[in-house]
Amino acid sequence: MKFPGSKLLHNWDLSVQKLSLDDLLRSCQQAGLTGFAEIKLPDAVAMIFYYVGGEVNALYREGPVAFSGQAALERLRVDSDRREGQVSVYELPIDMAHLLRGITNRQKLRENLQDRADLVELLHRMEKAEHTGTLEIQKPQGAAMLLLVRGRLSNTYWESSAGSTYEKREARSRLDEALDQPGESQVYLSDFSRDVWKSRHEVQDSVRSRLQPRTPNETTPAEQLVTEEQALRNQVLEELCAQLPSVAQAFLFDLMTGSILARRGGKGGGLRVGLLAEKVPNFTLFLRDLVATEDEDQVELIEVSTERMAVMVGIVPEAQEGIALMCEKSQPTALLGANLSRAIRGYAARLAPIRPADLAL
Repeated sequence: MKFPGSKLLHNWDLSVQKLSLDDLLRSCQQAGLTGFAEIKLPDAVAMIFYYVGGEVNALYREGPVAFSGQAALERLRVDSDRREGQVSVYELPIDMAHLLRGITNRQKLRENLQDRADLVELLHRMEKAEHTGTLEIQKPQGAAMLLLVRGRLSNTYWESSAGSTYEKREARSRLDEALDQPGESQVYLSDFSRDVWKSRHEVQDSVRSRLQPRTPNETTPAEQLVTEEQALRNQVLEELCAQLPSVAQAFLFDLMTGSILARRGGKGGGLRVGLLAEKVPNFTLFLRDLVATEDEDQVELIEVSTERMAVMVGIVPEAQEGIALMCEKSQPTALLGANLSRAIRGYAARLAPIRPADLAL
């Protein structure tokens, strides 16, 4: 697998420098790595994926036989005493790292993309199938990784054969140019598990405990990150409810899955408000995808009004989250919008120190 946008951090030649598997895993954990370690042995290759220092997936292939998860780590441990091979550690862009946590069913597609029109047709099929996962394209000129969310192209990475990395429109442009040039292309498609995404902050403690025992009160960097982020979410919602007495319900939700991450209730509410609130995340995701088809435009604020209720949703692009307000129409919507926009800016600003650039969603 090739991951455009990856950054090589370390490389070891096992014939020159001894490196045990425990040392490698411990080093990646302590560094809080978001990326992967690649181990190339004479007759096998393995990859261990990390998110905030926790092992979240592993792959091991020896000839036609492949293992994943803990089975891959166990197999790698059996071969870890080898004195030949290479070990490389890479950092990854965070959105790609998220998707790689849930990668399943990676398979090589039969088609050989001859030009950019073939790619357009393939992406159209992915859109109709509402595919979520990765599409890898390898050409002699370089390699591309396309991230798909419910059939919509979320991002594109391109790494040239010379090692230069590009993202988004520039990446797509260079990919199109490469497809129009001679040379066969190899295409790989992977699925993505939404269940894994929903638990993206949860480090697999069963893997960690096999390598590094933890005391009862010990917390991992990932667990600390989750606690701080959740406290900030709750604080943002509490401040909004205090500033806007008309709020019947305020909640913060994930833009990838629609899962509600935090919720606060102001005065009023009831069954009617609750039922309407449950529809807001899916409606927001639908509208965001619809708007994105128009020259990659993006939703910033959504407002829906009835005779009695006002619903406002603001997007926090830095966190890939949305903040929703369900309000009685006793306050002007302009005031609601101003407070919501201010809360979004404050949330993004306060989130930055908690979630540094290399860990941001």
